[in-house]
Amino acid sequence: MAKFITSQDNPDEHEKAMSLVQKYQETKKENSVDAHFIGKDALKQFLDNPDFDAFKIHHARNEDGTRTLVFEGMNNKGESLKSFVCELPDCPPNCSWNS
Repeated sequence: MAKFITSQDNPDEHEKAMSLVQKYQETKKENSVDAHFIGKDALKQFLDNPDFDAFKIHHARNEDGTRTLVFEGMNNKGESLKSFVCELPDCPPNCSWNS
């Protein structure tokens, strides 16, 4: 089961999560994507759907071959809602929210 943690409420779990990110950073290939942004408006569209219960996050590739993610909305039976979030900005080069 996925966990929601905060640095204030779960400092040990937060440190563990950050160490997973650091481990990737230390071993990634040059010019690799570090992260993707997904905005509140896109998430809100899922949360406002009464049938939404979870995301399935797919590893995917852009047309240029770079890695990306595609979020798929799921109901509580594990069935697709046939709703997706894709075209997430990559970091780098878009490493600030307003890039």
